[in-house]
Order: sequence, then structure tokens, then C-alpha cells
Amino acid sequence: MITFLEKMMRKFQVAILGLKHIVKDSSILIQIVIGMVVLVVSVWLGLSKFDLMFVGVLIVLVIVCEIINTAIERLCDLYTTQVNPQVKYIKDLMAGCVLFVSVFALIMGLVIFIPYI
Repeated sequence: MITFLEKMMRKFQVAILGLKHIVKDSSILIQIVIGMVVLVVSVWLGLSKFDLMFVGVLIVLVIVCEIINTAIERLCDLYTTQVNPQVKYIKDLMAGCVLFVSVFALIMGLVIFIPYI
């Protein structure tokens, strides 16, 4: 019989494997690197704690959208490798979602950063 602790350890191992997949994906890795650069600049400019937290939330939001986009693209690729208008629509929709959130984060970032420059 599997104990509660063994189940939790297995779930943790699967989550660690997921993190490994995340850092191996080039699209996600680019977002992570950009986010790290933005955080370094935020600290260097002396952003307030609130502004720093808000920037952090925006960074995580963009990265999470990219992770979801990548997962859905992979799922669509399992469905078919042929050109399919419905799959294209789904992939375009998710790419648009990432772009939408990224533009929002950029605009909010400018609102936050401009007073510090």
C-alpha cells in the first residue's frame, strides 16, 4: 500500500520533471531570461517593494502563458501533424494570448519604470 508521503514524493518528482522540461524549451527559456534581466534592472533602479512585486507578477504571468502555450501546441501536435485549420486556429489563439499578455506587461512595465529613469 502506498503511503500518503510516498504519493506526495511522487507528485513532487513529477513536478521537478516538469520544471526540467520548462527550462529546456527555448521559447520559455527566452521569457525566463528576459524576466531575470527585468528583475535585475528593477532592483538596480531601486523600485519600491510594491512595484517590484507587481513587476514579478507580470513576469510570472508572461512565463505561465508561454508554458501553457507550449503545452497546448504539443497537445495539438499529438492530435495531428497534418495541416489542420482548427489546430492552426488553436495555436494562433494561444500565440495571440502570449503576445497580448506580453504587450500588457510591457505597457505596465513602462508605467512603472519611467518615473525611476
